Amino acid sequence: MNGWLVVNGFLRSERFRATYAHILDAARDAGIGLSVKTNVELAAVDVSTVPPDGRPAFVLFWDKDVNLAKRLEASGLCVYNSAHAIEVCDSKALTYLSLMESGIEMPDTIVVPLSFQPPSWDGESFPDQAIERLGLPLVAKESSGSFGEQVHLVHSREELVAVLDSFGTRSAVLQRFVASSVGRDVRVQVVGGRVIASMLRSSGGKDFRANIVCGASAEAFDAPESFEAMALAVCRTIGLDFAGVDILFGEGERPVFCEVNSNAHFEGILACCGVNAADEIVAHIISKAGGRDGR
Repeated sequence: MNGWLVVNGFLRSERFRATYAHILDAARDAGIGLSVKTNVELAAVDVSTVPPDGRPAFVLFWDKDVNLAKRLEASGLCVYNSAHAIEVCDSKALTYLSLMESGIEMPDTIVVPLSFQPPSWDGESFPDQAIERLGLPLVAKESSGSFGEQVHLVHSREELVAVLDSFGTRSAVLQRFVASSVGRDVRVQVVGGRVIASMLRSSGGKDFRANIVCGASAEAFDAPESFEAMALAVCRTIGLDFAGVDILFGEGERPVFCEVNSNAHFEGILACCGVNAADEIVAHIISKAGGRDGR
């Protein structure tokens, strides 16, 4: 069986190379031929013209180029995660809208109104309405972003206006601040409908975010059943084959959904839990793709 590992041609940092190396090693150990393809080199390729012996049995799509993922699916290729799941996860607004009827507890969320040119929010009533509903401080996030970037803790109307103005025309959400979880959360790694590992991330009071790249530490965590159930429900609702699900501690330590990553970096899980998510992901894809194509 042969497959493609699709990555972004513009992400060349050591952090991304390490992730790709883990995936390629896992494929090699499983006896799978996995070729790296970038979204740049595939952009002009008509996949329907690729001869049968060159077509992959599956595509492990480690990128957020949703349009390419959709085109590969339209060409008859099996893409993991699906284009739909990647698209939902890459937008915090779409994630919220996809889960709002699921019964999964989330912070109260407002999707920032769409604008077609950079607005000036100071003269609008929206900042006041948002503060009245969510209280202060509140969390402002661009819909797309990774590693805790583009996430702001807002303490006043002036700060909110400044942050909203900085977003320009980019999609964003505002959320109620979960004070009981400040600086800590749980990353639950899910593959194939099961939890393979969890870690507790903590900033030690240095930051309201718990992202490791923002200076947080991580340790293996025996997640309560309620946390695992929430992570599985998120993945099932969105249609994810694998993901990293971030969960906050609500009042009474109950789980409150934060975010989900369709191609979450798993080096932290490997370092503190000793679980190689790459092995699990490759094995899961083989089990699914092998049922469709015996190559």
